[in-house]
Amino acid sequence: MRQIYSSPRPENIDRLVALMAEHGIETIIHNRSNYDRPGHRRFSYLEPDTARTNWEQVWVSRPDDYTRAREVMRDMGLEPSVKFEADLTAWRNRTPAEKRKRTVAWTRHLVLLAVLIVATFVALRNLGWM
Repeated sequence: MRQIYSSPRPENIDRLVALMAEHGIETIIHNRSNYDRPGHRRFSYLEPDTARTNWEQVWVSRPDDYTRAREVMRDMGLEPSVKFEADLTAWRNRTPAEKRKRTVAWTRHLVLLAVLIVATFVALRNLGWM
């Protein structure tokens, strides 16, 4: 079983479950409340991004159906939910300055590693171990 979608709006969840049922994909809904509540929770600065874990979630029951469910969602214009979605989006949309900064840091690490390896060989040679 894998999560494929989450939303604060129960109507969206119901539509997606109906769509998956039309395509013969068995789904399960998690975090659905049993009591009557408004269909949409307003955004709040007081509730951090962890409040997303309380949203209703659609899970695909059979692993074989997961790929097909993702295709159905993409055809409808929906992006399947991904853990660490904000981090993934930020990584995909990096600015050239961020890319350069990361490249410079990576190069520095490699140079430092090379210097440490050379220093280790020199020290071992001076001690007579090589």
